[in-house]
Amino acid sequence: MLRIMTDAAADIPAATAKELNIEILPFMIYLGDKTICADRDFTPEEYYDLLRQTDEIPTTCQMSPADVESVYRRLGADGDSIIHVTISSNGSGIYNTSCLVAEQLKEEGFDITVVDSRMFAYVIGYPVVTAAQMAAEGKSKEEILTFLHMCYTRDTAYFVVDDLTFLKKGGRIKATTMAISTMLDIKPILNINGGLVEAYRKVRGLKKAMSVLVQYAQERMESPEKNTVYILHSDAEDKVEILSKMVEEKVKPAEIKVMKIGPIITSHAGLGLVGIYFPHQKPYTDYENK
Repeated sequence: MLRIMTDAAADIPAATAKELNIEILPFMIYLGDKTICADRDFTPEEYYDLLRQTDEIPTTCQMSPADVESVYRRLGADGDSIIHVTISSNGSGIYNTSCLVAEQLKEEGFDITVVDSRMFAYVIGYPVVTAAQMAAEGKSKEEILTFLHMCYTRDTAYFVVDDLTFLKKGGRIKATTMAISTMLDIKPILNINGGLVEAYRKVRGLKKAMSVLVQYAQERMESPEKNTVYILHSDAEDKVEILSKMVEEKVKPAEIKVMKIGPIITSHAGLGLVGIYFPHQKPYTDYENK
């Protein structure tokens, strides 16, 4: 049997993880005097409420090597193979920690492959969900790893956030991007590139910024009539409504799904983030920055 595992940063809904038998490794969040186990203590909505009530900037902490080892031993106790997909190694040390633990357990006969998604939020989660479905269908480990590699090198998310303070404080965005945000009514279009969040383009005004997100889907999406556009957000329902209508009218995908960004990524991106994620026709790095 093949077990699929990821971490709380993948933003996979709890019901989906349970249905597909996906193991979710938690993270810890420190907010003022509160210690929070991400995705266990709060739903995304409850965490948004908590952030609105404080001026504190949260910090996150990965699980210890002992925690990771305990999960690996439990999942692999009956000889099952494990694929563990992690948040970007540029955003957390959990990938390196997991690789070290997996290598140590290899000597005992455990079969563990750790995959660095180099992504964040449901850009990690969607391929993991599909990988779990493939495993349930009896697909081989090699087939699933090939699929994961394809997704994480081909697709990215483009998004807009009003306040870059959280991203800068957590070191998830290049310092030069902060300078852009101080300019009058300039909204940076951000994307995930090489495992980091960076400024991709700058436009004037929020409505224009969202129209650019839709433009990227129009120009870059693989077979819209067969595929899904995911709209990702952290407490930005008003923006989601506008963006959803624009996508429906201009892209006409088979489906639009709205996914809430969970406590881990919200801790670094802040509230009010809205983004768009879809299967690309070719690797996102092949497209011009325009």
